[in-house]
Amino acid sequence: MEVFVQERLKGMDLLDRPSFLKFEVLEMDRVVAKVTVNYISQKVDLWQDRGVDPIFLPFPTKETIDVLDVLDYLESRCFPRTRHHADKLLKTLGLTEYDPVEIVKKTHGVIYDDYVWIRFDGEELTCKDVHPRHPRYARKNP
Repeated sequence: MEVFVQERLKGMDLLDRPSFLKFEVLEMDRVVAKVTVNYISQKVDLWQDRGVDPIFLPFPTKETIDVLDVLDYLESRCFPRTRHHADKLLKTLGLTEYDPVEIVKKTHGVIYDDYVWIRFDGEELTCKDVHPRHPRYARKNP
């Protein structure tokens, strides 16, 4: 398993990055999970708010996760690799290859159909800063 993880990380060009990745998963502005990934030790620290509907949690059925689980979750918050004109979307994001970590750093994992999003360590953002469907943008009836 460890060799497989290393190969996948190499394939995603993650081994040249900082050894830690820290982020929070939010539903609107409520933190529902905190994740810290150590790429060197391949350990993941996870806290999830079990008081929220499991649909909002990144790993609703798991108590422990590994690096691949995190990478899979981040990719689930991206446009599909096979999407038509994916290369144009990547270019718009300033990227040259499909890399879920880098895509989510740019998009915050926002998906139009829900209010779940990702805030990385050091960011001071709220849902209204990243989500185009936030109630702040709702039309007012005249």
